Amino acid sequence: MGLNYNQIILEQKEELAIIKDRGWVHREKEDEVNTQSRLAQVITGVRRSGKSTLAHRVLQGETYAYLNFDDERLIDLSPSDLDRLLEALYSVYGEFNRLILDEIQNVEGWHLFVNRLIRNNLKLIITGSNSKLLSREISTHLTGRYALVELLPYSFREFLLSHQSRINDTVTAKNKGLMSGYFEDYLNIGGFPEIAAGEPALQYVTTLFEAIVNHDIIYRYKIRHVRAFREMAVWLAGNYGTEISYNRLKNLFDLGSDNTAKNYVSYLEEAWLMICLPKFSYKKQETLRYRKIYVIDPAIANIIGNSPTPNKGRQLENLVFLELVRRRSSLNYELFYYKKQIEVDFVIYINRQVQEIIQVCLTLTDIKTLNREIKALKLAASELNPLKITIITLDEKQELTENGLTIHVIPVVEWLLA
Repeated sequence: MGLNYNQIILEQKEELAIIKDRGWVHREKEDEVNTQSRLAQVITGVRRSGKSTLAHRVLQGETYAYLNFDDERLIDLSPSDLDRLLEALYSVYGEFNRLILDEIQNVEGWHLFVNRLIRNNLKLIITGSNSKLLSREISTHLTGRYALVELLPYSFREFLLSHQSRINDTVTAKNKGLMSGYFEDYLNIGGFPEIAAGEPALQYVTTLFEAIVNHDIIYRYKIRHVRAFREMAVWLAGNYGTEISYNRLKNLFDLGSDNTAKNYVSYLEEAWLMICLPKFSYKKQETLRYRKIYVIDPAIANIIGNSPTPNKGRQLENLVFLELVRRRSSLNYELFYYKKQIEVDFVIYINRQVQEIIQVCLTLTDIKTLNREIKALKLAASELNPLKITIITLDEKQELTENGLTIHVIPVVEWLLA
């Protein structure tokens, strides 16, 4: 006996009321989703980052239908099943010209279905938790017919809004104290919307991590070295902000080849658990060869990485990296790190010009730390000729001048809310 698609869609429709009752926070990416466009709006990001909620939010006041493929009853669909699902959607919703397709990467050959819907003048919002799978199919089959929006968990500004905290620029002891407290919370529990809304972080992140590793990676890619892969994922979650070596990973986890290690890291990237940052170089081969790795949210670093004494400096660096990734699409820059005899955390590059180099440091109160950071920035600036030099700290603000270079020192909260 076949599935009752009408019943499945009716049940999913009832879930919309639950989604709409959660209390929605304004997301900074809302303006990037063009609900009037004939191009498919593709929202991609880690599971539970709020992709479907964003899709529903931007369609407030519109008539639309909704289909969630992250449903065990919709596994292993065939093209003919998609036709029957479309019939059921019209049966349940009536006439509509907008459609949300949630977690569509779970469907084999989904791009053919989407292409047909676009040709029939349906306005689509598509979400997916696999960046490379989506982009590979999109670039091959939907060329010129889509717009891509990357959604991370809450930014610090969104985290404040989720706590009904008014973003106040007035510099008073009270406001500084409140912001400092919220920032410490954000640094520890991160920006997953449901954690911000009160879900216990430990259980939530542990369950989410296992679901992504097992369902989105091990099952999808038929991983052979299952135990080694799990151990590597946990190890990387605890060693974020460091340069990775595929050869070292191969040896640490007995993976057989550098290529296996490279593939395993790419699967973690595709599932949005981690993001790799390339090294800045004017030589393309060097840029492709070297990588630093960061985690998608502070909670994953703190809970899965399982460090008994978290390194607050690396926590701060990871947080700054995530914010730079959020801003990258709207400001249209490339992001790198710099490393020669010294290292600079971040390089912002636009149109063959280094716009800014950024160093992240907890505090500059120690004179040795101050001199080390200034030396690194001066050496990098001598080669890169940046238009701006910045040090992001926990709570210090000043301007330093060294050999004609101006270095802007800014507190992280002020930088995050800028």
